Amino acid sequence: MKKMLWTVALLLGTTTLWAQCLGVGGSTSSMRPEAMAQAAAAGVGYVEIGISGKGTPDEIREKALHAKQMADRAGLKVWSCHLPFSRQIDISVLDDSLRRANIEFLTRMIAICGELGPQRLVLHPSSEPIADAEREQRIRNSIASIGILRREARRIGAVLCIEDLPRTCLGRTSDELLRIIAPYPDVMICFDTNHLLKEDPLHFIEACGDRIATVHISDYDGVDERHWFPGKGILDWPALYGALMKVGYKGVFMYELKNGEGTFDGMVSFYESLNDSSRAKE
Repeated sequence: MKKMLWTVALLLGTTTLWAQCLGVGGSTSSMRPEAMAQAAAAGVGYVEIGISGKGTPDEIREKALHAKQMADRAGLKVWSCHLPFSRQIDISVLDDSLRRANIEFLTRMIAICGELGPQRLVLHPSSEPIADAEREQRIRNSIASIGILRREARRIGAVLCIEDLPRTCLGRTSDELLRIIAPYPDVMICFDTNHLLKEDPLHFIEACGDRIATVHISDYDGVDERHWFPGKGILDWPALYGALMKVGYKGVFMYELKNGEGTFDGMVSFYESLNDSSRAKE
C-alpha cells in the first residue's frame, strides 16, 4: 500500500494547533540519525515509528528499538506506531486459521510497540484486492479481529486507530469505517487525507468527528494515493484544517510523505501558515 514514507507531525492544542511538530515515520529502522536531528532542528518534536513486518519478531523488535534510540538521541518523542500491513498480514482474511495467525502476530507487534511508549497505534482494517461478493464477510472478520487487538492496545496504554484506505480496501468511506469501529467506543480513526477516492475529505471529517484521533497528512490527485507534499494535489488545505479544528481534533498533525517530497522546514512552514490563517479568522 505505502512504500517508504516520511511521517512528520505537529502537536495540536485544544481548539487551535500548537506550533510543535511531530517526527519522522514509515520505515524508521533505515533512517539516518542525522535525518532525525535535522527534523528536530526544524521544529519537529514527535515521531511515528513504522513497525516492519519483515523478519523474525526479534529482528523486528531490534529495528523498532533502534528507531526509538535514534528518536531519543534527536530529542523526538514517540507519538504513534504504525502496525505492519501487507496482503499476508490482513485481519479480514477469509481463512480463519490465517486470520488467527495474523492476530497472534500483530499481538506480538503490539507488545513490541509497548516498549516504545506510543499514545496511538495505527492499524489497517484490511489489505486488497477485495471482491464485492466477499466484502460483507471481510467487514465482519475485521470487526472481530479489532475486538481482540484493541484489548492488546489498551494493555500497553495506547489507543487503537483504524485507518481509512483506498481502492477496494475496507474503510474506504466514513460509513464503512464507522461501521467497523462501531462496537468499540475505545477504538478511534486514523484519517489519511490522501486515501479517500469515494468521498469528499471534508464530509469524512464531519461524519467521523471526534472519533478521529490521529491523522496522516499528504496530498493527492483524487485518482489514487500519492503521498505528495500539501499543495501539490487537489486538497483544499485551509478548509480541511478548519474542518479538523471544528470537530475538536486534539491529536497530531502528521505528514506522511514519499521520499523526496518536501523538507522538514517546509513541513513546519506549511503548518504554521495554516495555523496563522486559522487564528486570523477567530
